[in-house]
Amino acid sequence: MIVTAHIPLLPLRIAVIEARVAWDDPVALGPPPGDAQVIGDCTPTAWSCGVRPGLRVGEALARYPGLNLVPPQPDAARAAGERVTVRLEDMGAAVQPNADGTWAFAAGGLLRMHGGLEAVMRRARQALPVGCGGATGAAPAPFASRQAARAGTVVQQHEMADFLAPLPISRLPLDPRARQFLSSLGIRDIGGFAALPRASVLDRLGRDGEAAWLMARGEDDRRLLPRTPPEPLDESMDFPESVGALPAIESAMRMLIIRACDRATARGRSLRAVVLRARTWDGGSWTDTVALREATTDPTRIGVACIPRLARIGAPVTRLAIEADAGGPPGAGQMSLAERPADERRRRAAAALDQVRAAEGDAQVMRLVEVEPWSRLPERRWALGPYEA
Repeated sequence: MIVTAHIPLLPLRIAVIEARVAWDDPVALGPPPGDAQVIGDCTPTAWSCGVRPGLRVGEALARYPGLNLVPPQPDAARAAGERVTVRLEDMGAAVQPNADGTWAFAAGGLLRMHGGLEAVMRRARQALPVGCGGATGAAPAPFASRQAARAGTVVQQHEMADFLAPLPISRLPLDPRARQFLSSLGIRDIGGFAALPRASVLDRLGRDGEAAWLMARGEDDRRLLPRTPPEPLDESMDFPESVGALPAIESAMRMLIIRACDRATARGRSLRAVVLRARTWDGGSWTDTVALREATTDPTRIGVACIPRLARIGAPVTRLAIEADAGGPPGAGQMSLAERPADERRRRAAAALDQVRAAEGDAQVMRLVEVEPWSRLPERRWALGPYEA
């Protein structure tokens, strides 16, 4: 059996909590900074007022002027999801976290440990935050288990077809063109889709349609991909005033990357993935995940992958942070056959700078960063930032 824990509308719930508004109010998730001006998930009250996800902001406010738009909090939502994952792992589960606010794990090895399936599901429910509307469910197949979690029930092997049949076909991972085609045939539920011949589905909808057809029949045999628990490593920097100049933000992020690499090296580990986070001046947040091609502690290589993504923030920031997974092996990274003279000079310069910083402090080795190129005042045009070898 596969147990699934589910929290509906997790990003919206976190944004509502951060904005200190009531869940019963007409609330919708506002657009992230720099993205298209369309709203995201909506509370049930907003749905009853005619507001739907995907509407443009102007149209949503025209439908209901009292709509409360809350800024998205991807950083807080990611942290909340991570806490749930850790709690489930603490009970001995090998967890596969999903982007839709669900967590799945196989219950086989936990049944004897906790005293049966009901006890395992009860422990999983206890891992969910109180008052979030979360539920757990179980079924032999991953898709059926996810639907069972939404209903808060347990579905046995012989019950899957009858359980899935009345569910809307929108639950299946089909692209819009496939859904439109099935709608033209009058197919509205999963049962009608499962009744189609497999050869016809494969011929008209391809491999993705065939995979969805197997899910509709409760025959999908996809294996869970539980994550390897990370070794988190955090670095952050707060600004006394909001910073909107991209060069200054990039310079601060480079310093955080260097600190994270130094701490990973001191642990004898290397970085496998990096999460970039920023708190914007209006109280919102921005986050981006960078998966490294191979584990490394080279700040230059990590900077090449991470620094260009900072241009997506789209608003002045008051806090920058980096969270790295320091679970890579020590000394990771391919060695070059012959060292270049420039690499040796850079290494010696970095060692000299480290000695100066250790003796005199970080503020003794700085460089000028252009903040406001249009300003005629030198103190506004330039700012001091960390100097790198």
